[in-house]
Amino acid sequence: MIKIKKHKNYSRKFTNSILSVLLLFALISSRCNEDDNDPLPFAVVNIQIEPNSTQFLNLNTTGGFEYITANPPSRGIIVYRIDVNNFVAFERTCPHDPDACCDETSCSRITVQEDGLIMIDECCGSTYLILDGSNVSGPSVQPLKQYSTSYNGRILHIYN
Repeated sequence: MIKIKKHKNYSRKFTNSILSVLLLFALISSRCNEDDNDPLPFAVVNIQIEPNSTQFLNLNTTGGFEYITANPPSRGIIVYRIDVNNFVAFERTCPHDPDACCDETSCSRITVQEDGLIMIDECCGSTYLILDGSNVSGPSVQPLKQYSTSYNGRILHIYN
């Protein structure tokens, strides 16, 4: 008499393999769409400056900041010197309503308040901490868009 083996384990392994592939695909797809929540239009940023030069006098010392021009659709960049070797750079477009205009002549643009620690969008009233771009108050729930920076002691590279 010949015994026939049932292949229950093969169908279970096949089902588990299919589920694993589907789960992996779902995870990869969600990572690809990670920036879909960014309300700002994408702007290519690749800027190099010499923060110790007289052109950027305010960046010569710790705690100083400068407004840097960037290509549209960016409304510019705020560069802040945290210490001798570290800088942060933030987009000047408010994430709350990037298309907002206060009036017919001026659209929303982040500025640094006199205290040098808080940045504000005068149109919507959202405020942000200059050290990390986090939201302090106002209708915005997102932090400011932060660009990557690298500094070699002479050249500061700001990029995305």
